[in-house]
Amino acid sequence: MRNKKLLSSFLTITLALSSVTSLGVVVSEAKTSTDFTDLNDLDEATKKKFDALISAGIFDGVSDGTFGLKEEMNRAQFAKVAALIFGLKVDASITTSSFSDVQSDSYALPYIEALKSAGITTGTTSTTFNPTGNVTKEQLAAFLVRGLGMENEAQQSQGTSDKTVSDWAKGYVALALEKKLLAAGSDGSFGGKTPALREQLASGAFESKKLVEIKQPLEVSGAEFMSGNKLELTLTAQIDLASIDLSKITINSVPLDSNLDSFDLSEDKKTIIIKLHNGFQLDSTKTPVIVVNGLKTLFGNELKNDNKVPIPVKITEPPYNPKPETPVEQPNKPEPEAPVEQPNEPNPETPVEQPNEPKPEEPVEQPSDPKPETPVEQPNEPKPEEPVEQPSDPKPETPVEQPNNSNEGILN
Repeated sequence: MRNKKLLSSFLTITLALSSVTSLGVVVSEAKTSTDFTDLNDLDEATKKKFDALISAGIFDGVSDGTFGLKEEMNRAQFAKVAALIFGLKVDASITTSSFSDVQSDSYALPYIEALKSAGITTGTTSTTFNPTGNVTKEQLAAFLVRGLGMENEAQQSQGTSDKTVSDWAKGYVALALEKKLLAAGSDGSFGGKTPALREQLASGAFESKKLVEIKQPLEVSGAEFMSGNKLELTLTAQIDLASIDLSKITINSVPLDSNLDSFDLSEDKKTIIIKLHNGFQLDSTKTPVIVVNGLKTLFGNELKNDNKVPIPVKITEPPYNPKPETPVEQPNKPEPEAPVEQPNEPNPETPVEQPNEPKPEEPVEQPSDPKPETPVEQPNEPKPEEPVEQPSDPKPETPVEQPNNSNEGILN
């Protein structure tokens, strides 16, 4: 039951780590020479060489905190390192070795077969490789020279006169010393038959890798504008992160801005992913001209494109200039969505009541004006129906008696 629980926990952790890896999240930072206690006392130039080998995945420590600088390396271990140095094609599906002493389940099997196919080794005999045996210094010299394709030069060389070197290896050792792949001991002798230490193997691996790179095109092989305002630069070799300076990368003669633009380096160190800032301008009507300067490989070689041959550029999706989410308010100007109410003007939906004017539904009574139904009586004027009596005018029916003018009517 306890084993089942342990297995369940292991599977859970494995799945979690797999999920993190699939999302492109780095679980831990890559190691450097500072992570190994036995490399702390080396000079800075030598530390930089070890950093390059560790970063390139060619070397790792023998434990979390120890590089194993003074330890020996067997032939199986060297086969893997050599295949990585020279970029050999490794077939991981191989299950049967050309050598009888290399087991089918050995991790080194595909690397040993890659070395044999490249002509770097023929084995200790025609049927054996001796995978657990030590790599001597003269064997190391022969492996490195062959890996660099200098077999003919070594055969034509007069060879070293060092008596510590076997006759078959004199030409290889002489060439390895000339190319500064390896160095003689403090006493001046090479010590060809002594086992090579990891320190010597690392030094030889760095110098060999540097020469391998020189034979290859070292350049920016392509550029692509992608979604998300990204520009990817594809390289032909692994580059040193410290050599990337965005201000030395120009697009149509305009340098990138280290304060506004940012970048990441891919895990294999062969792609620079540049995040362009919002508002970056690109004339999509013509092919952009990109120039990159200052890049160096992990092994110190400069990447340099031919000025006469432009870097191939592909525009999958041009950089965009996003519109602001909030419209900019113009001072003293109304927003187009909301009409501005003019002061002292009525709202068209609500009629404005005019002062001193009656509402249309209720007529306003005019003061001092009589109603049309009731005539106004005029003062001192008689009514038309009743004639006015004229004073001091006698009635016509009664005659007025005239005194002393007649005797009529006098009684005797």
